[in-house]
Amino acid sequence: MRMLFAVSVLLIASTVAGCAGGGPNPFTAPASNESDSGYEDVRLTVENRDFRDATIYAYWNTSRRRVGFVVGKTSRTFQMRWLAEEVQLEVDFVGRGGFRSETMPVSPGDHLSFLIMPTQSVESASEVGNE
Repeated sequence: MRMLFAVSVLLIASTVAGCAGGGPNPFTAPASNESDSGYEDVRLTVENRDFRDATIYAYWNTSRRRVGFVVGKTSRTFQMRWLAEEVQLEVDFVGRGGFRSETMPVSPGDHLSFLIMPTQSVESASEVGNE
């Protein structure tokens, strides 16, 4: 019985020691404008005025990368690695629908602002046309 207790204490102690390893905090931004890999970052603030939640993607030279998620009627700022001279943003609404922006020039260290406007539903648009 004492042997089982000693082994249990040893396993718990080694697990706690392993979890307490010192690495960078993944929830804090780097102090400078450079990421840990040495590349400069671009900040993107998305203001979602639509009621639908949206996933945001960035297209860098046709390479699609997920940026993050913005809840409806909120705004959120993201940090992403600068990869090319131009970027195109895609909005994919939860449920259905979405759109892609025009291509925008971007330089290392830029802070882009992107506004998602509310859209009319198909039903209300057809009702307006019938009146």
